[in-house]
Amino acid sequence: MSQVLLLYRLQEIDTEYREKKQRLTEVLRAQKETDVLLAARKQVETAVATLKKWRTQHKELSLELEGLNAKAKRSEDRLYSGNVKNPKELSDLQNEIQALGRRRSTLEDELLEVMILIEDAEAEHQAATEALAKVETQWQHAQAGLKQEQKELALRLHVLTGQRQQQTTLIAADNLTLYNNLSQKRGGVAVARLKD
Repeated sequence: MSQVLLLYRLQEIDTEYREKKQRLTEVLRAQKETDVLLAARKQVETAVATLKKWRTQHKELSLELEGLNAKAKRSEDRLYSGNVKNPKELSDLQNEIQALGRRRSTLEDELLEVMILIEDAEAEHQAATEALAKVETQWQHAQAGLKQEQKELALRLHVLTGQRQQQTTLIAADNLTLYNNLSQKRGGVAVARLKD
């Protein structure tokens, strides 16, 4: 086989190797988590934080209402026990019970608002979780294809490396040196086919 033909075959191997290696780099880059996936995860995290915030507020308001009810009951028990004889103290107890009743009404309204916000946050959390599951499923399917392509590319690169080594043993040393120098100077193309 002529040296020109051997060099041309080496060029074909090198060109394919370069293309496969570039594609392998793209495939590896594509295997990272996408912006869509990261955004979906962020949305779930935000929904969880919002839900936690409203549940915490609900618990705090419930505890405050519970304490307020206990205090109101103690004040009412004291008022109706007959143990308080001082008119001023009786008046103060009645005013305190009325104030506690107003505060209870306000707390109950706040609790109702928070319960509505919890329902909204739960719905938002569920929607975000479902969206994340869908995006993750799509991403995982894409990853399976990319992993398969990665294996195929790695195998082909291995084969091309072997072919290149075999091809270089058939080429005269001075021609191989000239080929390598031209290849470096001309962006990887040392030999090109001429068409009539």
